[in-house]
Amino acid sequence: MDQQDDQTIAHQAADVVDNVADGIRSAAQSVSVSVRSAAHTAREAAGRAAGVVGDTYEEVGQYARDSFNRTRDQACSLEKSFESSIRANPKTSLLIAAALGAVIGAWWKRK
Repeated sequence: MDQQDDQTIAHQAADVVDNVADGIRSAAQSVSVSVRSAAHTAREAAGRAAGVVGDTYEEVGQYARDSFNRTRDQACSLEKSFESSIRANPKTSLLIAAALGAVIGAWWKRK
């Protein structure tokens, strides 16, 4: 009977080992599915983030170009207005320029 008991115990031990191995395979498969899912989610989130950054970059660039163009247009308008004023009043413009030159010269000399 001892030999039969030993065989029964061996079969039971083998069954336990098989059950543990099956559990480990099942757990590994579950972890694999979870890792793939997490990687997929991370790729999607990274793609969305990259899209948002790209869109924001484009919007900021467009805003900067628009601001530059508006400022340039205003400067050109101011220049034309200034030139027109000088042409309309050349004597007054000459007197103002001479006065400003004298003030700047006096200020420069004091430094």
